[in-house]
Amino acid sequence: MTDASLTLSLSANIPDARLAQITRDFERDLSRAGIQARPVAAPPVPGERGEPFTLGVLALALVTSGTVKAMIDCFKAYLSREHALTIRLKRADGLQVEVTARNVDTSAVREALEAAVVSARSA
Repeated sequence: MTDASLTLSLSANIPDARLAQITRDFERDLSRAGIQARPVAAPPVPGERGEPFTLGVLALALVTSGTVKAMIDCFKAYLSREHALTIRLKRADGLQVEVTARNVDTSAVREALEAAVVSARSA
């Protein structure tokens, strides 16, 4: 996957292990929806083994305006299970869209996601 211009961050007041599992599940479900997602690499920690990654952060690629509905449906599924979850989608230029259980169904969120995707593709 090439460098993504969109980053998805998950946060909630839950144990790190739970957030890590949600992130892995989210990555899998986004991939099934046609959106390439991968964990964001973290700086290596001396003495630790394995591939370090930033907890709760995925880089997205191949997000198109056609996949925004699938992405929102995925957001809804996770927010219905974990109401405290906050999803932030950030473009390389710093524009950020925050999605929570309270605003996931609003037209403003859909419009902001569409704008973020269209602008990221043209960057």
